Amino acid sequence: MTDAQPNLIAHWQDLNAQADAGTITIPSDVAAKCDAACVTYLAHLQKMQAQATQLGEFQDWGDLKSAQDLRDRFLRKATGTDRSLDVILQQHIDVIESMRMLFRRYFDETEATDTQTAANVTALTPGG
Repeated sequence: MTDAQPNLIAHWQDLNAQADAGTITIPSDVAAKCDAACVTYLAHLQKMQAQATQLGEFQDWGDLKSAQDLRDRFLRKATGTDRSLDVILQQHIDVIESMRMLFRRYFDETEATDTQTAANVTALTPGG
């Protein structure tokens, strides 16, 4: 079995590049729903990340070496290593933000089109 993880950031960057090139499109209503789901999930991940940081703020577990070893083991799982919870949560946050970049582009493009259309209509209006 392999430990290789897919590079999700690169995957979403590739999708953004395809959207730039016009080879993929997402209907704006679908993009809006996906963006809303991303916002909700980001809030959840950020809450979990704050809680993981709080795990590093521990009380004294006592003087026994086994208690101190257990405390240190839990602390390493929460924060401070490249495989700790706070780092993994940040990686998830980075992926979700990359996803949002793709979905948000459709709002930005729609808004830019609406603004340009309004400007064109205003320019054609007598006295405008």
